[in-house]
Amino acid sequence: MNTELLNNLKRLKKDLVLLSEERKVVLSHHKTFEHVEKMRELVKNSIELIENE
Repeated sequence: MNTELLNNLKRLKKDLVLLSEERKVVLSHHKTFEHVEKMRELVKNSIELIENE
């Protein structure tokens, strides 16, 4: 498996925890949107990695 892809998945997992009920603090709407956009970019990059293999 591609190392960059694995790193993307780990970052996604971490960001999903920040948005889940397991989170330690409540994020503002603005921060929540930032995390979602970051996760969307990670997914996009991951898809591109797989398609280009």
